This record gives sequence, structure tokens and C-alpha cells, in this order.
Amino acid sequence: MSELKDEVKELKQLSKDELVEIIEELKQVNEGSEVVFFEPQREIILSNPSDQVLNEMSEIAHLDTSSGNHYKFKVKEMDIWNSDLSLEEMREKYTRIVGNYPNFLSWLERTYQKQEVFSIEHKGTYHTLESTDTERMEWARSIDEVRDNLVVDLSDKTSRIAMGAKSRAEIKEKLLKKGYPVEDNSKFREVDKKIGCDLEIDLRDYQEEYVARAHEERAAVLANPAGSGKTVTSIGLMAKIDSPTLVLVPQRSLVGQWKREILDKTTLTEDQIGEYHGDEKEMNDVTIATYHMAGGKTSLFRKDWGLIIFDEVHHIPSKLFRKTASLQSTRRIGLSASPVREDRKEREIFALIGKEIGADWARFFNQEYVLKPDVKIQLVDWESDFHRNRYHEASGFKKAIIASKNPAKKQVIDSLLDEHQEDKTVIFCDWIEQGEELSEQFEVPFVSGQTDFDAREDYFDDFREGEITTIIVSRIGDEGLDLPDAEVGIIASGQGGSRRQATQRAGRVMRPFGDAKVYIVATKGSNEEDFVKRQVEHLKGKGVPVKIEE
Repeated sequence: MSELKDEVKELKQLSKDELVEIIEELKQVNEGSEVVFFEPQREIILSNPSDQVLNEMSEIAHLDTSSGNHYKFKVKEMDIWNSDLSLEEMREKYTRIVGNYPNFLSWLERTYQKQEVFSIEHKGTYHTLESTDTERMEWARSIDEVRDNLVVDLSDKTSRIAMGAKSRAEIKEKLLKKGYPVEDNSKFREVDKKIGCDLEIDLRDYQEEYVARAHEERAAVLANPAGSGKTVTSIGLMAKIDSPTLVLVPQRSLVGQWKREILDKTTLTEDQIGEYHGDEKEMNDVTIATYHMAGGKTSLFRKDWGLIIFDEVHHIPSKLFRKTASLQSTRRIGLSASPVREDRKEREIFALIGKEIGADWARFFNQEYVLKPDVKIQLVDWESDFHRNRYHEASGFKKAIIASKNPAKKQVIDSLLDEHQEDKTVIFCDWIEQGEELSEQFEVPFVSGQTDFDAREDYFDDFREGEITTIIVSRIGDEGLDLPDAEVGIIASGQGGSRRQATQRAGRVMRPFGDAKVYIVATKGSNEEDFVKRQVEHLKGKGVPVKIEE
């Protein structure tokens, strides 16, 4: 009551104009918002929504595009299945925000109930596929990829699954493609061994929340935005479990980075951490290995793991990487700010690893845990008719190469470096020749896969410590690379239309502070222009503003 009196007292001290201004602002928040629902496409357009509405929508749908104060959300089956809300809670939110649409609400109920049809259960020495519906079970058994992984039918609703995690993964993957997620209640025995891993830092509120959810789910994919501390969250889960842990990374340069993070944030000592890659092959309480090594020697890595961390988990559907998904552990967590693939195999990520959590980027932006970067597509003309003619005479992939190497880009990059000469800047390029030319022209180091590993680490350390403020990197800088305080990203060339690559590169400058800017330099009127516009789709879908300038 005293707080209310204080607020009333403060309002009385305001002038009439100030009161009118506050009232108008309240009107804009509460009455200025508009909702348009396209029921057949399940698309929701929000204009001037409040932060609360945006946060609620992110729990039940995914942001497709945004422009100014207008947001387009789409509702897909995965949005329903990945939500932690009950059917009643989802129905209430949709009805309150969107309105009463009986056909849509019927689809919502049918979709929600699909996740209750099939489950994998643990039966002591084996696992079974079970269904709540006899006809659905008969249908599942008729699918070759499912039938091949079943040993014997125990009843009209239960079948015994062949031994091994691979069989369970294939069943889940196939049924998910058919529109039925499988609740996996496989149970692996808790690992008795404790490794003495305690945190030496305090987790943020949302990190504690995701640690608790991942621990409860047992298998999850953490899809927080870059800069939000996914690595720290997984280390928090490691400390909670306090058992032997395997960390899988896509490239060797990330092994040392993970080791530094673990030593910095836990009570573990250096002699408790093993590395397994081309130069070192040691397993310990915590083992950090490349997917290449673990995928090629899966029998060697079949240990009693309390936790497996799959870094950059979007790679898991690929042939070599998916072999590591068969490794068993009490719990597992995958990390990726961009669980999207151009081959449209996103569903396999969740089927092989676990349920997606933390994909509500609007929450991080609205609460300023991570600031949105400003993304600009800078379109440049051809340097000369010679290069334009070369492009038109070429065919297929050669066109993309010629457009990405357009020499006119150098002038634009030069202007950007001059504009941001006081900022720490990362230049990304896909072509070694282009990287070497930019390195020579601007007298800054270029780091690629051909750079000696120790020299590469020295360059990154110099950048982190401020000894150098600009660095050029090839694709090795796309994923997981921790370059704190990087404020500007310049993408000189990239893989044609890869949404994941653009998201990863923008993520190198996404932080809870600063004024991050990302420039994507592309040749106007070429297929590269089309590529970069497609590249930013995932970022736009997460609410990141994208502008196009010539």
C-alpha cells in the first residue's frame, strides 16, 4: 500500500503535459497493437506488440520475419512439440492473442496429441517401442525403416527394439519425418564416479533455468543466440552432474578454447582434462575431442559418460558426425545458435540429440541479455566491364566465385575499416586467394586452415588482448570462435545462401554490450545478391534488423 501511495504522489507532481504523454504511451502499448491471423498458412502478423506479447508468442510459435514494429510469426508442428506449455496453456495464449479460430484450435489439439502416441520405454535389459493406439502401431510397423529396427512384437501395441542407440535413433528419426515425435524414455544408469567439478562463477537466471531444464529432459538442444553464454550453461550442467564428461567439437582450434573455459569457470585442474585430436590422444575425467576422432573411433569412446556435450550440433545429421550420436551417456546436450540446414534436415538434429530449448531469442533481446546487431547488406557494382563479362560468360558455381571475388569490394571494405578504425573488426572470406589479397592490401593478418596451428592461436590471442584490432579469417572463424569485444564483422564472401553461416558470423560480434555491426558485401545484380538475401533469413526470423544499401 505504501508503494502505491508513493506512485500516486509522484504522478501528482507531474505536469499536465507529462501526464498526457504517459497516457498516450500507454495507449500505444495497449491499444496500438494489431493482430492479423492467416489461418490456412498459420501465419500471425503482429503490429506494435508489447514485449510481453512478443515473449508469449516466442513460447508457442517462431518468428519468421520482422520489419520495424511488424512481426510475422509462423506456427509449425515443431513449435508445438518443442513447447513446455500444456495444451490448455497454449490454447489460452492463442485464443487471447490471436482470437478464437475453431479449425486452428482443432489442428493444435491434433498436433499436440501426436506427441503422446509413441514412446520408447526402458525394460531392464532392452528397450521397446510402444503406442497408445493399435492402428498407429500397425502403421508404424509397416514402415521399412522402423520394421528393420524391431526384433519382435510383444503385443499389439508393443515391440522390442534391436540393441543399440542407433536403432532407437533411426526409429525416432523416421517417425518424426512422418509427423509423430517419439517420447524417448530410455534410461542409462547414473554414473557413480564423481570428478569434483564445482562452479566458480554465478550463472545468470536464464542459464540456471536451462541447466535445470536440460537436466530434467536428459537430452536437449540449447538454441540460445550467440553471445548468451551457451558454453557456460553447458559447463553449469557439467558441474551439476559432476560425472565424466565428453565434449565434442567440429575443429581442433575449439579444443583449447573449451579447455580454457572449463579451467576458468570450474574447480577442475589441468591434469583432469584430456584432449583427443590429431596431436594428442588422452582421455580423462573430462575429454575434449573432435567429431572426426570420435566418429572414426566410436568403439574407443564407448565409456561411462555422465554427460556428452555436442558443440555446434547442427553438424550432427552429416554421415561422420551422426556416428557420435550413438555414444551413450546419462545425459546429453547439443549447442547451436543456428540449428538450421540447407538440406532441411533440422528435424534429425532433435531426433538424434533431444528437445530444443532456449530458442526464444526475443526474450534475450527484450531483456538485453544480448543486443541485436545492425546488419547491412552492402551492394557494390562490378569494378569493370571485364569482370562483368567474365561473370556472364561463366556458368554454375563459377559465377558465384567470380561475383564473390569482385575487386570492387576492396574499396568498400577500405571505407568500412576507415569508418571503424577504432573498433575491433573481423573480416570473413571463403576464398584463400581473396583473403591473402585483403591481408596484403590492408596489412592485417589472415588466418585460414593453411595457417600453422600455433601461429593461428597467437593471432587470436593478440586480437583478444588488443595487440591487433583487425583480423581476416576464412571459414575456420565461422563456428564457436571466441573473440571477445569484437564489434564489427565484415563478410567479404560466403557460402551461397547458407543461413547458418551468416548467423554464425553475425554471432561473433553479438554480446550483451556495445554497438555491434555486421556488413555483408555482395556484388549487385549477381547471384551473390540473391545468396546473401537468403543468408539473412534466419537472423531476420529471430528479430535482427537487416538493411540493404548500395
